[in-house]
Amino acid sequence: MTETSLLGLRTVSSSAHRGTGQPVKMPVRAPHSTRRIWQGLGAIAIAASLVGGCVNTKYRTGAPSQSFVAADEPRAAEIGRDIIAQGGKAGDAATAMAMAMAVTLPSRVGMTGGGVCVVFDAAKKETRTLDFLPRPAGTGGAALPGFLRGVYALQAATGAMRWEQTVVLAEQLARSTPVSRALARDLADSGARLAADPEARRVFLPSGAPLAEGAPLSQPELAATLSQVRRSGIAAMYGGPLGGAVAQAAAIDPATVRGFQPRWTGTAAIPLGIVSMHFAQLPETDNGAALTAAWNAAAGLPSDQRAARVAQALGATGSGASAPGAGLVVIDHEENGVACSFTMGAPFGSGRMVPGTGLLAARGVDGAGFGAPALLTNAIVGRTQFAGAASAAGNDGPAAAPAALLTAALPAALDKEPGAAIRVSRATNGPGRTTFVTCQTSMESGWKECQIAADPRAHALGILVETER
Repeated sequence: MTETSLLGLRTVSSSAHRGTGQPVKMPVRAPHSTRRIWQGLGAIAIAASLVGGCVNTKYRTGAPSQSFVAADEPRAAEIGRDIIAQGGKAGDAATAMAMAMAVTLPSRVGMTGGGVCVVFDAAKKETRTLDFLPRPAGTGGAALPGFLRGVYALQAATGAMRWEQTVVLAEQLARSTPVSRALARDLADSGARLAADPEARRVFLPSGAPLAEGAPLSQPELAATLSQVRRSGIAAMYGGPLGGAVAQAAAIDPATVRGFQPRWTGTAAIPLGIVSMHFAQLPETDNGAALTAAWNAAAGLPSDQRAARVAQALGATGSGASAPGAGLVVIDHEENGVACSFTMGAPFGSGRMVPGTGLLAARGVDGAGFGAPALLTNAIVGRTQFAGAASAAGNDGPAAAPAALLTAALPAALDKEPGAAIRVSRATNGPGRTTFVTCQTSMESGWKECQIAADPRAHALGILVETER
């Protein structure tokens, strides 16, 4: 755990790849009640069963000035922290983190790919799905690029900063940044996919071997592309020469690229009393009806058995290999929540660069088997109590159905203290990865207790950001 202080900002970070795997407790500001909203415990249990050796950051507070960011790539989490410090909201931080991951984790996130988010607007007390999947559209299953329009829509609808502010930090990273452990792992596992493409080989395998953790990573073409995106917005991709280059490389009609629009829809929700767990709702699946039917059908069973029935109904183990994904989560001090999962459709997408852009071409996906973002929200008072993102590692074998994996522990330890629930429920191994933030609020005192759990198998990082009021 590290603690820093800068310009009135206090941050505490919990890093799985730096830590020992043991819970890390934050200082307690005030006594809190032992009586809490039971649904918050259910949220903890949802993700806890999937996390092996996670590092948890715990604190209690009654102040409204705490925000939380976590991502499956540590530098993205640090950028989320910086955006919150500059006065950004959850949508600003999530957008900046996503743009950063397109630089620091291009094996799983990129501007030619896409993803899906679950978003809670605390003022409107509304939870929605933002669908910008990179669906197949070109030769050989090449992806229709959805990423930029998706994160632009996210920031426009839920942010407070200028678009340029959410892009510039990623542009700086593209010029030079050390290879993170997360990227180094993917390069070691799948870097051979890049060997046949001269531009990809020059960037990621300059000596013929994959770059190792800590090695300098310079992506000048990608920095120039991000400069276009910063100055021109999404028009650079959807109407400009950048989009034309991507369309040509993927053999997609340029008009199809220009016409892409992300979709705001409802969510697949499990009601839990005064709170609800919200998963992404996509047109390819009817998981909302499946979730509700399975949950209602198992009424009266002990919580762990009920959760197992729901997971079984959703297909906790699917067939076929899963595309790798990566996730991020944000809860800001206004109680807005964002959870997102991203994919390139395969490790490093197609393994080939779009000439002159620094972008790896993505492969299309037909659904969200690569990841499952979820939020637990209280629409009565406007509060996010849990934000989690489960992702397929990409080397799990049969598809892990991340939504089912998240649900499989719902709610496994309703009567336990949150730290105990995580320690008891976390798996030592298993398919998929998950990173999450979970909170409870005392019904008697109003004190709030939150934890960050960053999955060490994803080399993730979670950060508590505390700003002066």
